[in-house]
Amino acid sequence: MNDQAEQLRKIVSSTKPVEDKAGNMKIITIASGKGGVGKSNFTVNLSLCLKQQQKNPIILDADFGLANVEIILGERPKFNLAHLIREECDLKSLITKSKYEISFISGGSGINEMFFLPPDKIESIGKSLVQLEDMTDILLIDTGAGINDIVVKFCMLAHEVYVIVTPEPTSITDGYALIKTLRSNFTMQSKIKVVINKASSKQEAHEVFTKLFYVCKNFLNSEIEYAGYIPYDEKVLSAVKSQIPVVIYDKKSKASEAYYQISKNLLTNHTLSDKTQEKTSWINRFKRIFTN
Repeated sequence: MNDQAEQLRKIVSSTKPVEDKAGNMKIITIASGKGGVGKSNFTVNLSLCLKQQQKNPIILDADFGLANVEIILGERPKFNLAHLIREECDLKSLITKSKYEISFISGGSGINEMFFLPPDKIESIGKSLVQLEDMTDILLIDTGAGINDIVVKFCMLAHEVYVIVTPEPTSITDGYALIKTLRSNFTMQSKIKVVINKASSKQEAHEVFTKLFYVCKNFLNSEIEYAGYIPYDEKVLSAVKSQIPVVIYDKKSKASEAYYQISKNLLTNHTLSDKTQEKTSWINRFKRIFTN
C-alpha cells in the first residue's frame, strides 16, 4: 500500500493541472455508523426532491457490492464503476437514468479493484470522473454503512456529509463514532450535518440531535449541524416493499413532506453559489483521496 501511495503522489506531481471550470458541483456524502438506518432510502428520496426543484442530481452508489440504490429505483444498470476501470465503457455510458428521471452510477465491485490499479489507470479514471462537473450540479454519494477507510475517503471528498442516525441507542453511539473518526482527520474540511430518521416526533428528533451535539462539542471540540428529521411512517415500509421511493409512492405522506423540507434547506444553504468562494475541481478532490 505504501508503494501504491508513492505512485499516486508521483501522478499528482507529474500530471498537468486540470482547468477548474465552473466548480459549482456540490458534493454531498451520505453516511451512517451502522446499517439499517435508511441511508440509501434517504439518498434516493432526497435526490427525487431535488429533481422536483429543478436540480439535476446524480447518485454515486459507493456502497460497493450491495447495490441498494438500483434496487430501490428498480433498475438493472448495464455498467458499473468496475467497467469504467476496465475501460469497457465511458462515463456517459456508465450513468444510468431511472424511470423516475434520476441518474445514478452503480458502484459494483469497483473500489476493490481501485487499490490495485497502475498509476496510468488511476489518472485515466480521474480524468473521466471530472466530466461530472459538466453533467450535474449536485452529486450525492451513498456510502456503505459503518466506519472504514473507503467511507472516510468519500466523506473527505464531500463539501457536506450527512450522517443518518435513528433514535436507537446503538445508532446514536455508532453515529458518534463515525463523527469522531471523521473529525480526527485534520485534513477533512467537510461540514458534518445530522439527519434523524424514523423519529416518533419532532421533539424526539431534537432530543437525539441535542445529545449528539453536546457530546461532539464537549469531547471532540467540534460542532455538528442539524439537517432535519424524517418521521417514522408506515408509508415508507409500504413503499420499500413496492420498490417505489416514498416521495413517488405517496407525496403527501409525512416522510415525503420531511424529505422535501430537507431538500429545500439543502438548496437554501448552497454555499458554492458564492462566486467569491475558492472552488476546487472534482479532479483535485479525486486525487486527494488517493494521496492521503
